[in-house]
Amino acid sequence: MAVQGAARQARPGPIRVGIVDDHPVVREAFGNLFELVEGLEVVMTAGDADEALRALATTMVDVAIVDFGLPGVDGSVLTAEIKERHPDTRVLIFTASMDPVHVRRAAGSTADGILLKSIPIDYLVAAIRDVANGRRVVGRDLSGLLTEPGDEGLPGQLSDREQEVLRLLAKGMTNKDIARALFISQATVKSHVENILRKLGAADRAGAVAEGFRRKLID
Repeated sequence: MAVQGAARQARPGPIRVGIVDDHPVVREAFGNLFELVEGLEVVMTAGDADEALRALATTMVDVAIVDFGLPGVDGSVLTAEIKERHPDTRVLIFTASMDPVHVRRAAGSTADGILLKSIPIDYLVAAIRDVANGRRVVGRDLSGLLTEPGDEGLPGQLSDREQEVLRLLAKGMTNKDIARALFISQATVKSHVENILRKLGAADRAGAVAEGFRRKLID
């Protein structure tokens, strides 16, 4: 497990954990397990993004464990929304997939960590404590996938999410329309549009769309 960043001062009291997974058995298993771990307290569970956002609006969570493969939206989308609404909440994405595209998408999100669901429980507990104290965690089994050819982080290359936004821009959609379509805030859309303009060297949205067609980023 790779850990980056300096630790923040240890927080008083137990780490308040939220679990977001569409499988009730997983939520129950984690809830029961963490009850046995000193210093962890499960304060909310949710089965999808909507339920998670409703719960987080009324419950303070230090670390949210978010399944990448949620129904309707993936965990990276929900992570962005959580971070925007609750910047003090740390997010640890859990994934069952070894697909490099999925892994790089998760790692390229605003999550504070990404782990495989098959990770040993002691590693998971350590990761929760690490991200709660300001460190970023990447599972050892996933690290190699982040440097595969075609990594989303290459200079000037649009991420998958930015390409999605660009395709919607090509359809003439407004930031508000795009936010609704992708289940993200308008502020997040604005940030993606700014990144698209910068990466494509475009002065405006129309120029970005034209450059997208030129580079065959848009079908």
